Amino acid sequence: MTLPPGAREAPALPGHWLFGSLAELQDDYLGTLLRASRELGPVVRIHAGPPGWRETLYSVSSPELAAEVLGDPDRFSKDEPGYRQIRQALGNGMLTSEGAVWRRQRRMLAPIFTPRRIARSYVSIMVDEAQLLADRWRSEAGERPTVDVSADMLELASRTIGRILYGSDMATALPQVMRFDYINEEMLRRSVSRHPMPIWVPTPANRKLKDGLRVLRQLVTDIITARRAQGSEGARDDMLGLLLTARDLEEDSGPLTDEEVIDQVLVFMLAGHDTTSTTLACSLVELARHPVWQQKVQEELQQELGDRPPSAQDATHLPWTGRVAREAMRLYPASHSIGRSPIGDQVVGGYLLPAGSTIVVSTYALHRSLDSWDRPDEFDPGRYDVADGAVPGGHKQAWMAFGSGPHTCVGMTLATQMVTVVLATLLQQVQLSTALTSVPVHASMTLRPAGALPVEVNR
Repeated sequence: MTLPPGAREAPALPGHWLFGSLAELQDDYLGTLLRASRELGPVVRIHAGPPGWRETLYSVSSPELAAEVLGDPDRFSKDEPGYRQIRQALGNGMLTSEGAVWRRQRRMLAPIFTPRRIARSYVSIMVDEAQLLADRWRSEAGERPTVDVSADMLELASRTIGRILYGSDMATALPQVMRFDYINEEMLRRSVSRHPMPIWVPTPANRKLKDGLRVLRQLVTDIITARRAQGSEGARDDMLGLLLTARDLEEDSGPLTDEEVIDQVLVFMLAGHDTTSTTLACSLVELARHPVWQQKVQEELQQELGDRPPSAQDATHLPWTGRVAREAMRLYPASHSIGRSPIGDQVVGGYLLPAGSTIVVSTYALHRSLDSWDRPDEFDPGRYDVADGAVPGGHKQAWMAFGSGPHTCVGMTLATQMVTVVLATLLQQVQLSTALTSVPVHASMTLRPAGALPVEVNR
């Protein structure tokens, strides 16, 4: 390989003489990328698979270089294995689209996620669902030794996202959505495999994946068909209703097609509830593990809210609740990796990233960088209590739980508002403790708890 002037080859993570780091990536994807970053630096080559059948990943894990890769879609595209797998399974929604298609979708979806829309239409749903869970927890306090906050947050997030997305049709959609958690797991397995079995090959895993996706797509199709049949009487202020009536005023290119609506809904339905439930579950476990921070939040809630439920306007007046959420997202970023591929040979930080190679911007490793964060593996919401003008972590992209650049997640405000509102509603009414000494997580398409998270709940 001929290196451009001034460029050098990235250091390679040592691995098996034949299979490279394939086993390590499959067994501990997050830990492998973190080890690569801490031992070898911000750009690392990671080989997976035998020669001739080998994938080479380029892990990028510094704020400056991550911002460069994610901030320039003219140099780095989404044409890489992870996004190709998601596109094949879920369609070409805003998560996977690029260029003119992405810009059109972004313009049409952005009004659905404005702070005003979230405050007017969505926050009351978040409070309602959190209150139902708090009531159940309080009624069962003392009857059960622990609750599994992983399962409870998954159900809460699914119900909340279901109501935001489908409104009164949520009862039909929710049981189906919660049946298909394995889709996330299979999507990650396929994205890190150098040559995944084509989805049309009838292996047991492929049949299960295809059947699950078919059922979910048909579910959304049936709801859309029923809405269309109702005409103006079926117009609603839920997210599906807004998608069906969205218009691109800049290009006047007409509404989203039903296929485009389905693609957007599937991504939001599958990834949206998973990401939020992970943040909530990890936040609650860390507060249960750290009574000092739990007390700090509850004192803030008592001072700002008293006994009344939180509103959209309260989020800006609950800084410590927000800092807990930010710290949970730092330690456990639901979007743990962001894939890109260089358009032509590119040099980043002095390292060559060859055309067509696979780049993984490791949010998980970046958030635990020893260069950016003091005691990076410790839970400390106080690290965000900084002077005006200062940036936690020393760089604007040292924390990038929702990505960076033009493709930053359009649902960022909705997600942060939901986590803050749900934490506030629950912690107004219950006290948490746990015997857990850590929060076990693993990587699927999103970051997820690796098992049950038992927490004791007291009134």
